[in-house]
Amino acid sequence: MTARRPDPLGSHPARRLAWARRENELRRRAYETAARGWRRRADHLDRLRIEADGFHGCALPGTPLPVPLDDGEVVYRILPVVELVEATARHVAGLPAPGGTLVGRLDPVDGPLPAGLRVVDTGAAVVTDRRVAFAGRDGRQDWPLRELRGAGHHPDRPVTLLHPADGAPPCGLRVPASGAANTRFYLTLAHADASGARSAVAQDVEALRAAHRAARPRPPRPLGPGDAPPDRMPPGRLVAAGVAVVAVLLGVTSAGTWPATAGPNQSSARSAAPAPVGSGRVGTAPVTPTPVVAPVDPRATDGPRSPRTLPRTGRPPSRPSPAAAVDRNGPRIAAPGATAVPGRSSAPTPPPATPTDPVPSQVPPSPAAPSPTVVTSPTGAASPPGDPSPTGGSGPTG
Repeated sequence: MTARRPDPLGSHPARRLAWARRENELRRRAYETAARGWRRRADHLDRLRIEADGFHGCALPGTPLPVPLDDGEVVYRILPVVELVEATARHVAGLPAPGGTLVGRLDPVDGPLPAGLRVVDTGAAVVTDRRVAFAGRDGRQDWPLRELRGAGHHPDRPVTLLHPADGAPPCGLRVPASGAANTRFYLTLAHADASGARSAVAQDVEALRAAHRAARPRPPRPLGPGDAPPDRMPPGRLVAAGVAVVAVLLGVTSAGTWPATAGPNQSSARSAAPAPVGSGRVGTAPVTPTPVVAPVDPRATDGPRSPRTLPRTGRPPSRPSPAAAVDRNGPRIAAPGATAVPGRSSAPTPPPATPTDPVPSQVPPSPAAPSPTVVTSPTGAASPPGDPSPTGGSGPTG
């Protein structure tokens, strides 16, 4: 009989094949989405590179503008919806400084206004080769490009501050985040063209293009059934195992087999129980009852009597009948007519006497001589035992 070769796909080949197909599809979609975004950004940077080299503004005849243009003035960028912001003080920490580059500042996001700025008006603006003009509800404001120290672009928020050369508090424009990249590029290009630093803008755009080319997404490696994760327990079995564990825990808790479920009396009894000698366990040995010792009758055996146990009544104790028998393993059996003596009992007996108490002798006392009888006369004088009674003579004489 030939042995069956192991399946290289594991115990569930169909599941592994389905996982590989599904994972490849997800990775393909993610790659295509990232590739489309990368191509759009690459095309945008290519246009900016072309604009940096040859764009010098354009005249837009017949196009409505926020402000009228002077003779020979050309437009770089029109901003239909902007907010005019200004700094609350001349020197505020955290505000963008003038003269910054475009690297890392083309992708701001919407959010709260940075600390130290406030919105003063809303309107439209236009960027030309000579100025930045704003027209709002409360009035107009112009910033001549030759009188500016530069434009400061905030890295996180779509806010651009225009720093005047006279040291006045800076003010600027906040635009929608979707048009912040083009607005910052054309404003920077217009200021660089007016100040004669146009090549710096071209270098910034070239650096952006190089970083973007290095971040081009790569297609994912195709996955096969062998790349699937190891087999796991199905969810149904996991639920069944969890229910079984909970049932076992509930049964153990209700049965009270845990030490924590014992009452205070049981805990104290266990802690007070002595441990057997020579064992390493403490408080777990069962309590051994005290052996019951039957009292020993001093009249049951023969021998000399101890003088300490003599009665103080003056009479010798009566000797038991020889017919009585003593059973050391059971109750005492008495002969007929004799007084029964209780034998060994199962009831608990008092603790044994201390060494200071007199120990009763197990030897019965020897018979003693009877004591003489003393007869008292009517007159109150004692008569010797051998004399006859005064009232009861031996008989008439003669």
